Amino acid sequence: MGDREVKPTAPPAGINPDRVGIWMDVLDNIISDLNDNPELQKIFGVPVSRAIVVVADSNDLRIEDGGRVPINDAQQQTFLKVLDEVIRANSV
Repeated sequence: MGDREVKPTAPPAGINPDRVGIWMDVLDNIISDLNDNPELQKIFGVPVSRAIVVVADSNDLRIEDGGRVPINDAQQQTFLKVLDEVIRANSV
């Protein structure tokens, strides 16, 4: 999983501090970790990233099931559990 500490920094002058951002290398690590996860591979196929999307909603970025592969409630819960673990591992 992620091996680098992410430290918050002040936004550059002229940038709205209420905006949401994520470093591209961290996003790359998250995508890689999701693609490598065997549980998600069983649900979404390989690569996992072809079946999930990043959604921007106002000041919120989320990773969601993109609807390419029908999933049941248990699979949705597994996806959310793994997603939470991967994001946490890459944000500290």
